[in-house]
Amino acid sequence: MSSQLASLCAVTSFLWLINSVEDHQIIEQPRLSSTLILLIASLTSYATSHFSGWLPGANGRFDDELGLSSTGNKTRPISQRNFPKKPRRYFVLILIVCIILRLESFHRVTADLQCSKPGLEAFLPVLILAYQLYSSPRRPRTFDEERDDFTRTMYEAIPDFLARSLYILVPSTLLISFGAYLALISEPRSTLFCSPQHDWARFVVLVQWAGVVLDAAIVIIAWRILAWARTTKSRLRTLAGILLVSGLGAGIFWGLSGDGVGSDTLFWFDVVIDGLTLATLLVSSSLLAPEGGAVLGFAGVVTFITGFLISVQRVWTLGSWENVSGWQTWGAVVGMSAGFTFFLHATDIKKVMFIHRAFVIMALMAVVIAVSIFTPIKMSKGMDSHPLGKLIYDSRVESDRWLIHASYSDSLPSAVREYGERHYGRDPPKGFDRWWEFAKQKKSPIIDHFKQMGDDILPFWGVPPAKLREDTRKAAKEIDMALLQIQNGTARHNLPTENPYQTIMDELVDLINDFVEHLPDLEMAINLNERPRVLAPWDQIQRLATAGMKRKKASSLLPGGSSGGSEYGKKDMPKPRLTEAVDKDELLKNAMSPKALRELTSLSCPTGTKVKSGVHWDIRDFCSSCAKPQSNGQFLTNFGLSLELCHQSDLMRLHSFYMTPAEVPPTTSLLPIFSRSKTDNYADILLPLSHPPQTTPLTPPKTPQPWSKNHQKLYYRGSISRPYSDKPLLRGGQEERLVHLTNLPPSSSSTTTTRLILPNQSRSRAHYRSVSTPYLNTLLPFDTAFTSYSPCQQTPSSCPLDFHHLTSSSSPPDPFSSRYILTLDSSTSPSPLFLPTLSSPSNVPFLSTIFKEWYTDRVLPWVHFVPVDIRFHGLHSTLAYFTGIQGQTKEHGSTDGKWIAEQGAKWAARALRREDRQVYLFRLLLEWGRLVDDGRDEGGFKISSS
Repeated sequence: MSSQLASLCAVTSFLWLINSVEDHQIIEQPRLSSTLILLIASLTSYATSHFSGWLPGANGRFDDELGLSSTGNKTRPISQRNFPKKPRRYFVLILIVCIILRLESFHRVTADLQCSKPGLEAFLPVLILAYQLYSSPRRPRTFDEERDDFTRTMYEAIPDFLARSLYILVPSTLLISFGAYLALISEPRSTLFCSPQHDWARFVVLVQWAGVVLDAAIVIIAWRILAWARTTKSRLRTLAGILLVSGLGAGIFWGLSGDGVGSDTLFWFDVVIDGLTLATLLVSSSLLAPEGGAVLGFAGVVTFITGFLISVQRVWTLGSWENVSGWQTWGAVVGMSAGFTFFLHATDIKKVMFIHRAFVIMALMAVVIAVSIFTPIKMSKGMDSHPLGKLIYDSRVESDRWLIHASYSDSLPSAVREYGERHYGRDPPKGFDRWWEFAKQKKSPIIDHFKQMGDDILPFWGVPPAKLREDTRKAAKEIDMALLQIQNGTARHNLPTENPYQTIMDELVDLINDFVEHLPDLEMAINLNERPRVLAPWDQIQRLATAGMKRKKASSLLPGGSSGGSEYGKKDMPKPRLTEAVDKDELLKNAMSPKALRELTSLSCPTGTKVKSGVHWDIRDFCSSCAKPQSNGQFLTNFGLSLELCHQSDLMRLHSFYMTPAEVPPTTSLLPIFSRSKTDNYADILLPLSHPPQTTPLTPPKTPQPWSKNHQKLYYRGSISRPYSDKPLLRGGQEERLVHLTNLPPSSSSTTTTRLILPNQSRSRAHYRSVSTPYLNTLLPFDTAFTSYSPCQQTPSSCPLDFHHLTSSSSPPDPFSSRYILTLDSSTSPSPLFLPTLSSPSNVPFLSTIFKEWYTDRVLPWVHFVPVDIRFHGLHSTLAYFTGIQGQTKEHGSTDGKWIAEQGAKWAARALRREDRQVYLFRLLLEWGRLVDDGRDEGGFKISSS
């Protein structure tokens, strides 16, 4: 009973560790984490030794229980006969060295995880078995046994030989390990790439194998040491000593490597939890050490359970893009089931964690039968039609419903009622009637739907007006900020003529001048930097937003200010500061590191979300759970949800916004700052603001050429000028991944494959299949490249890109001569090319972004543009739908592509005009003017009863 309980604790703690480590902060500081976890496990093991009287073996050796002093019954089970040899004195030192080397090999592999091979760890039981076969003592045969051999037939001798021989474990162990390997390698890979020129991929795999060998050595040596301990107390104290010295040794490596010391509370919480869990694993495993076959039995059981759970999970994805190899999954399930059945008998394991092996074998047989029936049915099912066709059709229907919802009101009274229903019963701001008349005069198609605006300003309802005015002035003194002031019907800003951003503020004032006489006095802090600025903790935002939802009428919950807009004229406007005027060394010194930015971003997410709970470090494999909520297979179905980061922890390692230092660090206080764009975690208030002069995008020709004359290809040009680029960014940035993925040449040695929809050769149904990415790139019309890439020019030796990824042409081809144009984020902001592409009736924008702008919720995916997941796992499939595959499939969606281009252009001419920016800005300024007014709770706009 105690043995079964120890096995349950060991297996459970092991599975918990391997499944939770990916979500923990410890990966950010690996060597420090290793040291602390080992020290905590050591202290826990030592503390447990004081309660050893409650554990088995407290009073002496386990010889009687295991039959080690018996006379050598020839039918004794392998698990009892294969007891380890007595350890040498220097084995403890060797074990400690192996542990330290294993930790370093783990850190080395995780540093280049994209170059590693999945599933190699599944062969640990094979290595342990090889050791036992090599070291197993050959018991001399007795006279009675030799005499009996003359009286037995061959068929009677074979079972007896197998019962006494370890070789019976060979086929079962190989089946378990190879089945688990098949299950692990079937996972789809992420698009973060391994550069064959500079990443030493073979060395990483070699280190992986060295790690597996070290694992086997650690397990075997620890087994020999602990199995010969006289009591449970001595065993646990020996374990504690080994962990203590190993932790200190790992700490020396940490000190030499310069790993930083973490102060985040979540980091220390994860360290403590993982240390206690590791102690549970090691203590419970040490209780199994005296059993002769414990090491191989435990390794086999854990490998089987891990691989079997993954393979069964893969069964549910059969036929989808995630699992295109159904027979590989079937082979993994059948191989592991057969191997484990033989393994249980060969090792004489009667129970698997309290479950009798007879029930385990029956359950495995049932699973094998079910999978054997399910696999061919699922794999032959296929799809009647391409999912994008239905998705585009459904989006058309949904767009009509959305437009009705966005412009439900047909009169001012109905607009007032609709405002109250959408804004927690609050009345519209004063001047709402003037805005209504202005919106109708400008023929705005959007009257009621301003959800983004409402969400942006809601938390500021929980801040007193006087503090908002004070914080506005405070924010305006920061770097790359401007102050917009409206007083007595006049708008002005504080940027001098020589300021490079003056034209932006002049244009903003020009937009306001058409309705400025209807605006209250107010001030606004405008962010001119490309990056958003307000990254406040989630609990602070929620607390203020909740308070704001309750403020419908006059309230004394929050103190009021002493004055209103009349105070603006009494103060001089602050002098603006620019990053260009700040010393570069000072900027670099004060910049926020990518690691610190990711930690700060995690605080802006709700408790329990993937980003808040830990760090995503498995950059090698595709994070299906991150992409699934907003996707149908490879295709985005919920574009709005795809912009939310908190459930997509992998994007922190797949987008350069989170992988480059922020020269101007974001503020963690809720300051009233207005910005052009932001990600979902930021609390900036969005407003229509033009792009800086240096990033002014190309404009489509006034008379665009017809759709039929444009080249049927996907166009992208990127320009990277950042001074900072490390290995994770060079391999994982969205621009780098795109150009690398779509330019792999046929001669490339890359084994990268892409999964996409192809028709079945024998029937009309379509299926997902796996195709070589270099070969597929020759069949799809990609035209993607960099016009310049400063990291390659500055440090060519570390650049992962080949020359064919770059173009030296000073005048790249006209993007509007291509039917499809990919608009992709930079490291700081969304692409300025999206709106020009959208306004052209001969071009379809492929939009891949994590940013929001003022118009984001009024452009509809699959109607006005084609959304592409920033992971790019569906890019080839999406383009193949619109263009077809050369020599393989005809184009399915050329008509749909033309329709999307036309719909986007019509909508841009109707809802994204200069006049629409004015309508949005007018309403935003009315809302903000009310918020900074001391009398904001006394009333809003009401329809006169007369």
